[in-house]
Amino acid sequence: MSGEGGGDRRRDLRDMLDELDRYFEDFEKDIEDTVRNAFFGHDRQSSPFIAGFTFNMGPEGKPSVQVFGNSPVRRDGFRSPINEQVVDEKAGLLRAILEMPGVEKEDISIDATEESAVVTASKGEKRYRAELGLKAAIDPESGKAEYRNGMLEISFSLKDKPNKGFRRVNVV
Repeated sequence: MSGEGGGDRRRDLRDMLDELDRYFEDFEKDIEDTVRNAFFGHDRQSSPFIAGFTFNMGPEGKPSVQVFGNSPVRRDGFRSPINEQVVDEKAGLLRAILEMPGVEKEDISIDATEESAVVTASKGEKRYRAELGLKAAIDPESGKAEYRNGMLEISFSLKDKPNKGFRRVNVV
């Protein structure tokens, strides 16, 4: 019986590695297309191209890959800032931290719903846009943001989970 469990783990690992292979193939193709367009196409850019990715394992054991920097797909000149979300159930908060150097707090705009947040900032050639699918439902009215040394930290209260329709039934 333990052999069956081991087989499932190997299959899960193979699935995860196959997913990573597909991601890296797409990423490599995007970079090749961007470089090809920059040098041989009409899109020749005079500013540096910045791109990278982060890799994390999510709580469910699924890989999470985040691309940041100049997106090869976007043509609007916005850069995706590197960002991280931290859910603190004990404090009832979700914190989103974004790296956006070169702008001022007056240049930043944040729009939020219960499930997502869109952050944009623009000052001269520094242009950032992040569309965040939030890790937990939040109260968008509770948002507070602080910007210091190129780092934006946004805090939201987690949405209350009312017990709609919940009622304890006594056994007699």
